[in-house]
Amino acid sequence: MAAPEKRRHESGSSKPRRDGAKHRGGSGGARKQGGSCGKGSASHVSREREICELSRPVFFVGFMGAGKTSVSRRLARLCGIASIDMDSYIERRDGRRIRDIFAEDGEGFFRDLETQVLREMTQGEPALISCGGGVVLRPENRAILREGGFVVFLKVGADEAKSRISDPSTRPLLGDAEAARKTNAERLPLYEEVADAVVDTSGKGVTALAYQVRSILRKEGILWQRK
Repeated sequence: MAAPEKRRHESGSSKPRRDGAKHRGGSGGARKQGGSCGKGSASHVSREREICELSRPVFFVGFMGAGKTSVSRRLARLCGIASIDMDSYIERRDGRRIRDIFAEDGEGFFRDLETQVLREMTQGEPALISCGGGVVLRPENRAILREGGFVVFLKVGADEAKSRISDPSTRPLLGDAEAARKTNAERLPLYEEVADAVVDTSGKGVTALAYQVRSILRKEGILWQRK
């Protein structure tokens, strides 16, 4: 059967499910980003915590500063499920910081590791997985994302992303505003290509975004509450 035609989707909505996606009906951490897209009440999250399950991996993609790690961690705590930050996972596995991998072996070597880890993430226990901003650059990675899980694109402008980073030295690209805008614009169609749901993060806190993503995952049958 041919895959449903993709359509442009806005914040909080999702596009038709792809063929082969396994869904179950019902309701239903990682490298810490410098700064976030807001803070929510931890006590409120604690009161609302559930024990949930995922039918397939959920990948968070987006530009640096979008809140991928922060939102996935908050949602993980909210729902009692695992979250993984791919960059941190790669660092632990390789024994080096990402910047050192780039400096010593080049971007190509890092992208090879990234592709290998991404593929592994689709084969293990479903989890919330925050991806590096450049994961969509390789066509192979985009194919893995499209076929291997449910993809949430957290959308952010480069200027707002910069305002969320408490230590700009950790994100050199954001130090050049024009270059950051250009890179974000170039990646935008790639993020949209793989996205099952697009969530505009502008002006929203981490907790609000976690609840919004939870609602989307429930609606799509990706997340449900364990009986």
